[in-house]
Amino acid sequence: MAEGLEETTRDLIGWTQEVLPGRTVVARSLSDRECGEGVDLRLVGLAPRAAPRAASPPLTLVADYLLTVRAGDPFVEQTSAMALLFAAMERDEAEVVADRDALKLCGELDLPPGLGFVLRATVSTARRHAAARAALVRFPLTIDAGELGVLQGSVLGPGDTPVAGAVVRVEGVDRTAETDAFGRFRLHGPVGSKTKPIRLNVRARGVEIDSEVKSGSPVILRLPLEI
Repeated sequence: MAEGLEETTRDLIGWTQEVLPGRTVVARSLSDRECGEGVDLRLVGLAPRAAPRAASPPLTLVADYLLTVRAGDPFVEQTSAMALLFAAMERDEAEVVADRDALKLCGELDLPPGLGFVLRATVSTARRHAAARAALVRFPLTIDAGELGVLQGSVLGPGDTPVAGAVVRVEGVDRTAETDAFGRFRLHGPVGSKTKPIRLNVRARGVEIDSEVKSGSPVILRLPLEI
């Protein structure tokens, strides 16, 4: 049982990336109509769960997530969806909700149809009896956070030939994307800032490089592949 909704969502993203390595996994809000290639994760329901008989039981709720798989290649899309569903059926921390149809949910949310299912996870948090008094801070707190957005670009080989199937990873935030047939990729989420570069790792056909880029415009990554 995960503690906290954010931890539950991050745990599901990590689990999905383990089941489908190399596929892009993105958590989206219900208002987001964008559907990219890879796996979309949307929270579509929350409900309280009855607490056990105890002096001070934790507060518990169930969270329903819609997982949909999309790919340009129908074979890849279908096999990825089946692999994810089989893995979900074996997952002890969550259960597949059989009476919630993914295609129907896509229609209700005005989303393109996508193969998938609804996964139910349990979330708990301790009861708050009294607010603890925070210690005084002698110096102001400064937080340096990366911007949320989209980082996109292309991976090219010798002679500016597009490299399909290359895996692009943002170091430090465990976010990956795979290039399409034209060598293009899109990364959603924390993408650094326009003044602070972001470090990318790119690998394909046994070749791997690290590169620092800045967000705000499409980037070009070149792999020294052998012809």
